[in-house]
Amino acid sequence: MVKQTPLPTIAPLIVIIDDEFFRIAMDAVLEKWFGTGTVVTCATAKEAVEQLSNGTDFGLGIVDLNMPGIDIHDLLSSLRAAQPAMRIAVFSASRSSEDILTALSAGAHGFIDKGLGITEAEVAVRQIANGSVYVPPFPPQSDRMAQKGDSGGKRTTVALTTRQKDVLRLLVEGRSNKGIARVLNITPSTVKFHISF
Repeated sequence: MVKQTPLPTIAPLIVIIDDEFFRIAMDAVLEKWFGTGTVVTCATAKEAVEQLSNGTDFGLGIVDLNMPGIDIHDLLSSLRAAQPAMRIAVFSASRSSEDILTALSAGAHGFIDKGLGITEAEVAVRQIANGSVYVPPFPPQSDRMAQKGDSGGKRTTVALTTRQKDVLRLLVEGRSNKGIARVLNITPSTVKFHISF
């Protein structure tokens, strides 16, 4: 296995996770990946907004999907208002397509599954830090489809988002995933994610 060099630290990193174990683990792992750069950890959204407003420019933020006391849209809006240039990764144990789409539509640049191994998590963080959008490599689960007894043996219909309709329209036109990605200015992995829903 080829050892990857540490990511260059162009700006401090901020980790916003209420779970103390994951916060400490992310702090240690990010220090290893990014070298000796500054990693600031926050346990609450309020603490994070204070850190982001103190004049320090952050390059990457890793945010828990379910921070207590604040909706993910509100949290990401606050983060973007405080640090417009910061790349944001949402970190969660959820495999729900609705959660993934919610995070991406709220302004996240990627969605990292807590269950990923350390190697895949590093790939995700590297992609997001380097300007790409990262979506999980697993097929997402629909909350509506996962509910037991929901369909009662009947077919269930799921409403498509505007982006999914755009992808579907281009797919019907015969475009490849790469061609769709170019037209919509998204990554091929994001196209695959929308198709898998």
